[in-house]
Amino acid sequence: MPGREYNECASDAVRPVAPPLIALFACALAVAQAPSADSEPLEFFESKIRPLLARHCYACHSSRAPTVFGDLLLDSRATLLQGGRSGQAVVPGDPDASLLIQAVSYESERLSMPPTGKLSARELADLTEWVRLGAPWPQVDAPAPTTTAAGETPAEAKHWAWEPLREPKVPEVNDAAWPRGNLDRFVLAKLEAKGIAPVGPADRYALLRRLALDLTGLPPTPNQLQTFLQDRSPSALEAAVDRLLASPAFGERWGRHWLDLSGYADTLGLGRRIPARQAWRYRDYVIDAFNHDKPYDRFMREQVAGDVLAFESDAQRREQVVATGFLAIGPWALVDADKTQLRMDVIDNQIDTLGRSILGLTLGCARCHDHKFDPIPQREYYALAGIFASTKTLEARMSGVFSGVHRTPLPETPPELMARAEALRRWQRDYDRMVADRQEAETLRDRLAAELKAAGDGGADASARDALKQEAAAAAKEATRLKQETARMRYFAKPIPPMALALADRPVPDDASLHLGGDPHQLGERVPRGVLSLVPLDPHPKIANRRAIGTGFQKSSGRLELARWLADPANPLPARVMANRIWHHLFGSGLARSVDNLGLLGERPSHPELLDYLALRLQRLDWSVKGLIREIALSRTYRLAASHDPQAAASDPENRLLWRANRRRLQAETIRDAVLLVSGALSVEAGGPSLPLGSPGSLNMGQPPFLSAQLKLDENVRRRRTVYLPTLRKSQLPSLDVLNLFDFPDPNAVTGRRNATTVPTQALYLMNSPFLLEHSQAAAKALLADRAASDEERVRAFLLRALGRPASTEDIERAVAFLRDTEDALEREAAWARYCHAVFASSEFLFRS
Repeated sequence: MPGREYNECASDAVRPVAPPLIALFACALAVAQAPSADSEPLEFFESKIRPLLARHCYACHSSRAPTVFGDLLLDSRATLLQGGRSGQAVVPGDPDASLLIQAVSYESERLSMPPTGKLSARELADLTEWVRLGAPWPQVDAPAPTTTAAGETPAEAKHWAWEPLREPKVPEVNDAAWPRGNLDRFVLAKLEAKGIAPVGPADRYALLRRLALDLTGLPPTPNQLQTFLQDRSPSALEAAVDRLLASPAFGERWGRHWLDLSGYADTLGLGRRIPARQAWRYRDYVIDAFNHDKPYDRFMREQVAGDVLAFESDAQRREQVVATGFLAIGPWALVDADKTQLRMDVIDNQIDTLGRSILGLTLGCARCHDHKFDPIPQREYYALAGIFASTKTLEARMSGVFSGVHRTPLPETPPELMARAEALRRWQRDYDRMVADRQEAETLRDRLAAELKAAGDGGADASARDALKQEAAAAAKEATRLKQETARMRYFAKPIPPMALALADRPVPDDASLHLGGDPHQLGERVPRGVLSLVPLDPHPKIANRRAIGTGFQKSSGRLELARWLADPANPLPARVMANRIWHHLFGSGLARSVDNLGLLGERPSHPELLDYLALRLQRLDWSVKGLIREIALSRTYRLAASHDPQAAASDPENRLLWRANRRRLQAETIRDAVLLVSGALSVEAGGPSLPLGSPGSLNMGQPPFLSAQLKLDENVRRRRTVYLPTLRKSQLPSLDVLNLFDFPDPNAVTGRRNATTVPTQALYLMNSPFLLEHSQAAAKALLADRAASDEERVRAFLLRALGRPASTEDIERAVAFLRDTEDALEREAAWARYCHAVFASSEFLFRS
């Protein structure tokens, strides 16, 4: 049995793992990662609740209302808790006891509010969730600011995040032999100042497993381990890192990190699963960008304004258009009856996504008023809103109803045109045959139905009627199947020109107006399009309605100017944010742990000089993400062991000073991919469509077609890496419950830092999951295929493959004893399957040290 387990809650002392069957129950009690404080509830209030209150309540229940009905004020937390004539409006943490929730739920005529009509289901859910979170209200916690002459508080004016990047002084350290480079000197100086010594380095097995999981999302193979262990040269580690960075699996792993930020999914709509047929092109663009180490500044520009950037070839044009899926593929409520509100919600989501992912700012908090904490005036929010209001995101039919994301035709090469023409000929032949089969089946169905009716009226004998009834039922079933298959072929199987879900400039750009209280129906003065003054660049970008293109002019939304402003080396935010994200993914915690918010509500970095050093390194490496990852991965800090030091833990219990490696659970898709790899089932097929739209019976053929809840994946698709499987809004497919249970992020939100929960349902999944049972059996069958191998050799081979380390004597003894005892009651293959299952469910497999 696997021989080591770590208890981070106590001392990380090495002790034998529990027996296999007990381990299945105990695995969910493994390390729970302590959450760090962040501002998500406050951001939820600013983005969802304050606009809702302003839209539906403030006309009658605010200090500015001409008449305050019921003596109830809802524009401060104090008056909200005080309530009105009916009593306290909100009981924080208890929606059921809160009169406000009862009123907006229309539970009684006396309390039904607002009088103009019920809130939407989404608004009611948001309001209920806010109360459940304790009714957070930023004004309560914000100190009274003292403004400067420029209108900014001193904290705002000098906040570290938007200060220019400056070359930090590399500190001197006492142990000059320990650092491998400047990165290590910044870390060691902090440790020495605190009187802490770093622990020793990780052993070579643990280090390669760490590198492989962090860089590729897959455990190391026995061949990778052998190559690394046999290379005793001083450059062995560099060679191993370079091999992992060059692997196609690198882009699949790090592309997934970016997809967490972009709100990517293969479906549209918040309540309905409307298939986004072409979304996969953006996913593949992101993966390819990381694999080819596209400079990060170029990566930003293409995603914001790829459709209006210059290009030198059709291939480049195609790639740049696809890149704008970053802000085109989102959680759009296409069925929202208020299209004015929908348009503004789309723009707000684009601004919020851009702000959190690239700038590390909560720009959405300035939709209804000046940002309560950061120096972001409401005017500048609507200066950005004008840029996206001048951008086409959704397609509208003649009625003005939005039918989906704007699609841009992509250039085709002559071979692609010829291949599509041939495919279209084959499709037409098959479709005509299908239509004829359908008509024939419907004719038979109708004839048998008529005969059955006549037989019933004429008193035919019972056995003949029963036979006719069965024949008629079979004919009706076949007619229905062919009807669905014909519709599938018409909507999804017909070859179409390649399209991208992408942004495009509107024919006539226009500035946006202030929305009073965030209400798109209450407009104030118009605001010229522009960017944030928080980062003062010289010259400050100016956005005109037209820009020169060659010898002519082109209408301009302003996205090109915005993209250039983002990628300007003098703008410190993108480099700081990305360097902090890279550190987060390699160490499990960013230097500033609030990776999506570096503003005043965010957390200050533990090593601010090191963060600036890394941001400048990213720029000086020509914005090479791989280059910065390589530098960090080769540092002594990254190579530390995860062992425990009581003295260091007493001084720095959260390991913010990095005296050891952080141990953390694998992410959901890494768990799934690792099981597939170890069992030998992982497919290397990459790219292409995710939705199985060619599978009969997988669709509910409405208009437009929606994905059914029982979407099924065929065997070949199920073996692919998780990043290539369908990502749905809300919950994932039942066949991918590992994602639902192990904290796969909600694609409707920007998620730079995933949750890491520990709940009993995870252990139940690991014990009973058909997926784990299937691949445990596959692993056992592969082990037993070598009839010449002994049980001891099989245990060694499996643990090396699954855990990335050699089996200990205790591992072998316990495994052989377990197999011997189990084989008394089960067949040999079943016993080995149970052993493999126990290893898959063990803490050592599920955690990365």
